[in-house]
Amino acid sequence: MAFTRASTSTSDRRGRWLAAVTAGLLAVVALVPMARAQDEAGVAEPLAPETLASVLMYHRVGNPEHPSTSVTREQFRAHLDYLERNDFNVVPLGRVVEALQTRQPLPDRTVAITFDDAYASVHEVAGPMLMARGWPYTVFVSTGAVDAGYEGYLDWDQLRGMAAGGARFGNHSRSHDPLFVRHDDETRPQWRARIEADLTAARQRLTDELGEALYQSPPLLAYPYGEYSLELMDLAAEMGFVAFGQQSGAIGIHSNSLALPRYAMNERFAGLDGFALKVNSRALPVVDQEPLDPVREDSQAPRLTLTLAPLPEDSTAQLACYYEGERLLPEWLEDGVRFAVRGGADLPVGRSRYNCTAPDDAGRYYWFSHLWIRGRGGT
Repeated sequence: MAFTRASTSTSDRRGRWLAAVTAGLLAVVALVPMARAQDEAGVAEPLAPETLASVLMYHRVGNPEHPSTSVTREQFRAHLDYLERNDFNVVPLGRVVEALQTRQPLPDRTVAITFDDAYASVHEVAGPMLMARGWPYTVFVSTGAVDAGYEGYLDWDQLRGMAAGGARFGNHSRSHDPLFVRHDDETRPQWRARIEADLTAARQRLTDELGEALYQSPPLLAYPYGEYSLELMDLAAEMGFVAFGQQSGAIGIHSNSLALPRYAMNERFAGLDGFALKVNSRALPVVDQEPLDPVREDSQAPRLTLTLAPLPEDSTAQLACYYEGERLLPEWLEDGVRFAVRGGADLPVGRSRYNCTAPDDAGRYYWFSHLWIRGRGGT
């Protein structure tokens, strides 16, 4: 099933986190010294033309009481120092979306920085660090929490102040519910009406409060919890959104604009070695995948089939995928072009992933992640 920018493919309807990331990083960490040596020597290997950018996703900065959704101040500062020291091109998220839609290349080592939910630490800690460097960033706002004045969230005056300083904003829904989930006894049309109303209400509040600081052409959506289904992707397409998840990988010209990857950061996975691997990654050029829908009704690990645009032979020869601490060797259905993998362990309740990586010849990695969701989500 080929990716499109405007909608999801209906053929997939017939097909109907962290452990996988750890396994992938353990497998590639041996090449970190190589990447460091290149950085110190000032050597920048040009990216494959398919690669556009790596997008980073944070929630909180400096909130140790929430380690699963926070990085320390020191970790965040080290991330920014690394980007600056290695001459990364830090751009607004909208610039990445524009490049994706026009299929135009971006400079090597391009990064966009995003935050989900609109927590207060973005204003208090992260924003000043970014403003000191003159770097843009995007906040995906959950409007219900802001309107309710929940503790630990920003208010509209603070968000407007950030907008004046150059921040831009996207839609993170009003409710912050797992949007793909139907309520008990809720029909599909009722679900669609509810979710459309949720996203429309959030868009209206963001427009009223933040005006031109809100991305609107096209509007940008970050799925709550990074969770989506094929039906939710269809609805997002109908509403004109370009949408982001939280599965890992770089964005390339073949990436699906309804399920764009971002590298999620928290204290456990924010070490500089792993960070360097991620921001130096390349987009594994997946042009077709089966299935596309991440939502699974049973526990059996799915068979995933991916079709690639051409890569160097040495890279495809070393391609491997990782799942729940297990290394999955590809079953090549067409040499160097099309392969399938299946995990051995059952899917856990909640989110899990297949992470697929392949080395290039410069200590960097092609990277693609496929999300799986079992259960009602939102964990």
